[in-house]
Amino acid sequence: MVRFVKFAVGAVLLSGVMVSAQQPAGEGPRVVGSVRDIMRQMVMPSSDVVFGAGAEEPKTDADWEKVRLNAVQLAESANLLMMGSRVRDRGDWLKFAKATVDAGDAVAKLAAAKKVDGLSDASDKAYETCTTCHNKYWADRKSTRLNSSHTDI
Repeated sequence: MVRFVKFAVGAVLLSGVMVSAQQPAGEGPRVVGSVRDIMRQMVMPSSDVVFGAGAEEPKTDADWEKVRLNAVQLAESANLLMMGSRVRDRGDWLKFAKATVDAGDAVAKLAAAKKVDGLSDASDKAYETCTTCHNKYWADRKSTRLNSSHTDI
């Protein structure tokens, strides 16, 4: 029995060494840009297209693809807002970011299928999610613009 326990412990330790050898330290996602960077360069431009798709129906294949790609960018940028030091709290911040992922995904799927039905509602949902988040986390938005030196949202 003692021999089996020693064998089991050795096997566990060896497997831990093997796993750590497969994943060099420092690899994996790391935060480079700030929330402000993501908002200015990714969220704002993509959300403008997504919000606009609800107001004016895409007409050409190129229009639909533009909406789809911007909806994907909006969803993926929300994933970035759930990384590392960008996370403001584990409650509403994550809830709003996940809702933005879902809203972007919904618009992307509708655009890929070129479905007008539901596009306005999905676009409105994305807008409502952004507005709700901004109301909580960007309290001084009326006095501070994203392109100023203000680094927090």
